Amino acid sequence: MAYNHGREERKWRLWKEAEEKILRKYGVDESTIEEIRIYDRAEFNSNRRFYRYMNDVAEYLEEMADTEPQAEVHSVEDLLNEIDSEALYRALLKDFAFIFGSLHF
Repeated sequence: MAYNHGREERKWRLWKEAEEKILRKYGVDESTIEEIRIYDRAEFNSNRRFYRYMNDVAEYLEEMADTEPQAEVHSVEDLLNEIDSEALYRALLKDFAFIFGSLHF
């Protein structure tokens, strides 16, 4: 689901208003409330940037999954054949050989 900034902004604003109402009820001075608001706003903006970025990454991964054919892996050999990195291939081949004995490809 896409990040909806407007919805999150409204939720944050309602939460802040309720929180500030409680703070005022217990006699917290306005300068402290303002400092808390500034801090919380910075946190909200940081979270917003993070979730928007994560949404972009998720959309990219979904697009890539649609374009890449999914290989069915039925054996260790199939798994190793799907690895693009030569270093990773060699490391896994060595580990599989250690675990399963000698592998013959």
